[in-house]
Amino acid sequence: MNSAPRLPSFAAAATAALLAAAGLSACKREAAPAPTTSAPQPAPAQAPAAPADDDPAALQRAADSLMKQQYGDAFDATQRCWKFAARFDGSQDGNDYCMRAAEPQLIELQGQRRLYLAAASVADAPAYSYGHAEPGLMGAFVLGPDSRGGWTLLAGDKQLALGSSGNCGCQDAQLVRIGAGTMAWKFASGGVWQGTVVSYYSLIAPLDGKIAELSAIPQITEDDQDSEYSIAIDDSDTAKAMFPLRVTKRSNAPGNQDAHSEQVVEFDPVKRTYALPETK
Repeated sequence: MNSAPRLPSFAAAATAALLAAAGLSACKREAAPAPTTSAPQPAPAQAPAAPADDDPAALQRAADSLMKQQYGDAFDATQRCWKFAARFDGSQDGNDYCMRAAEPQLIELQGQRRLYLAAASVADAPAYSYGHAEPGLMGAFVLGPDSRGGWTLLAGDKQLALGSSGNCGCQDAQLVRIGAGTMAWKFASGGVWQGTVVSYYSLIAPLDGKIAELSAIPQITEDDQDSEYSIAIDDSDTAKAMFPLRVTKRSNAPGNQDAHSEQVVEFDPVKRTYALPETK
């Protein structure tokens, strides 16, 4: 008798299927590429220091901190000034002044931010009175951003002697641009001696890391009381290192007020000053 065909049992079929799957999985594992290690990435660069805070309150705090550093802790709250004993020409005896700070001014030139601060001796208060021969004082300071987001002193002078009777003439100094990258405080100061007025223009500016007086231009001279000079900055070429000055001389003599002359005065880089030709 013929037997029926032999069919694989369910268990055998299942075993065969598992073996086939295992073989396929093994083939896939062999075909898979070996994992690669990515090249190390450079550490992110440190962020630059935060720019110096230009909020008006922050600028005022920087100014107050500088004044305390330069003139000490003796602050006169009534006159809003710092008491300071100035010594001249190596003298051991100090002249008592009180220095009042102007509003700090933030200026950007040629991509550089600078904070300018001027201070003037108080000469209009009974507590601070001076003899005629005693000069006034000006403090002039230029600060730049530091690495911590604050301000650091780049150039400064806390006692420029100017004017007379304790009055420096610099209380209302104007901060003006006098070169491609140079700012200066512009004002006039002087005095009256036995009825004779003598006064000069000042241009106080940072130069080579120091504060310097760059002007020898008179306003009124001793030997010509009937004439007065005025100065204007010629900034028509803003690329020039130092701008020229236009100096005008006008007569104040009765009946001759319209008489005037004008000349251009260039900055002398050797003498580091602006001066009229006859006074160089």
